[in-house]
Amino acid sequence: MSRERTLRLAYLPPLDPGSDFAAVCRDIAADGITHIVLQEVCGAIDFTRADAGPQVERVLRETGLKAIACHGLEHAPYLLYKPDAVERERMVAAQREMMLRAAGLGAVTYVLHLGNYPVGVEEEEVWGPVARALDELVPAAEAAGVELALENSFRSTYLARNGAELAAFVARYDHPAVGVCFDVGHAHILEGAVETLEVLRPHIVTMHLHDNDGVRDQHLIPGRGTVDWGTFIPHIATCPRLRHVETEAIKPDLGGTLAETEQHPPAEVYALYRSLLNATGSGVYVPE
Repeated sequence: MSRERTLRLAYLPPLDPGSDFAAVCRDIAADGITHIVLQEVCGAIDFTRADAGPQVERVLRETGLKAIACHGLEHAPYLLYKPDAVERERMVAAQREMMLRAAGLGAVTYVLHLGNYPVGVEEEEVWGPVARALDELVPAAEAAGVELALENSFRSTYLARNGAELAAFVARYDHPAVGVCFDVGHAHILEGAVETLEVLRPHIVTMHLHDNDGVRDQHLIPGRGTVDWGTFIPHIATCPRLRHVETEAIKPDLGGTLAETEQHPPAEVYALYRSLLNATGSGVYVPE
């Protein structure tokens, strides 16, 4: 397969609330990394706050880094499935504010988590609250040039319970500002990385690339788990809507700290990802 698809690799900086965001960004820029993923915890900078935009913008300007992706709010109050109208209004307002802040800094994808599959709810009624939340988020996303990326799950108790269910909803919703964040680690646990990508391919706008043992969501560096990267990577170039790919390895658990997470030098991690993606026959090319 020829190298016909150039993609940017966005590095997710491992951060916790004690991290010095500016110092981390200076270090990774010095390592030759050029594009990053924004997230709620930008070290000691809380990206949900109104004053976070200028702080992060200053760091990006000083380091030359480009923030092309953003991982949206992912804990319970901000999951997309909210049948209660008041809770949904709060969730949408918070996600919209953070999405627009990220868009103002250059992000073109914004990842959303769906939540748990509700017990005792008829299947045809499950996706209604998700669609209503998107109805409120889509106009702002479209105006800002952002694609909302619904992430696939790694448990059948989550929305969506499988890749086909997520693909069916996105196809039914049918809006250019709504796509899928394909999480390779999640797919590896639930249905298989290649198998799930094949189902979601038309809708994938960004990817989370990380490894695990096929049982737990460990966010390991590729090669430290059991994902068959040599088989998987050539499928990346087949996704027509794909904007970029993201590292998402070495990520602390929600509310966790870096001290609880195995760490590796950013230059080493980034070089490993580029080596895998740029391998002969991969079909993609990640420039320096």
